[in-house]
Amino acid sequence: MPMVQVKDLKKHFGEIEVLMGVSFEVQKGEVFVIIGPSGSGKSTVLRCLNFIEEYDGGEVIIDGELLGYRLDDKGRRVRQSEADIARMRTEVGMVFQSYNLFPHVNVIENLIMAPVHVKGVPKAEAVSLAMDLLDKVGLSEFAEAYPSRLSGGQQQRVAIARSLAMQPKVLLFDEVTSALDPELVGEVLQVIRNLASEGYTMIIVTHEMEFA
Repeated sequence: MPMVQVKDLKKHFGEIEVLMGVSFEVQKGEVFVIIGPSGSGKSTVLRCLNFIEEYDGGEVIIDGELLGYRLDDKGRRVRQSEADIARMRTEVGMVFQSYNLFPHVNVIENLIMAPVHVKGVPKAEAVSLAMDLLDKVGLSEFAEAYPSRLSGGQQQRVAIARSLAMQPKVLLFDEVTSALDPELVGEVLQVIRNLASEGYTMIIVTHEMEFA
């Protein structure tokens, strides 16, 4: 079974139809890249895949389980409970263009916050995993630093580590290099390459055609 199945996905904003029946599958361990011009709906697809954006038709299935909606006994689509949606979101990590780190806590606290408070992971275990992940992205020496002390590329690598800390089944990357200075792009792309070589399932929206 594919890790991600998108079937006839539809989304509109008012009278503007953004997604007109998008379908694709992503196998476990596959890297799937979505490309296209600005405004074509690439980021909207990603936001539907973790239900940040509710979709208007079709299905999103993560590891065999419907996301966002379910079918009732009459075959009608009804919204899942908030608890079910929240549980599914923990399995789909997302890294945004603008890092979205919490500025008031240091790097290690950024990484352990969700595992401890959302998944109930013991703090010592969460810290141990977080340090391993910071080492993976080459930033273990910045564990106590605050985001404002880091470069854009370093902040984006912390954001990737933070997504990994939830141990998701799928990682989504939304134009993660578009806000970076050109000289910082390479360090982020190298981290993504390394994750691909380790078998992570990833869906990437990017303008970096050579990298794609």
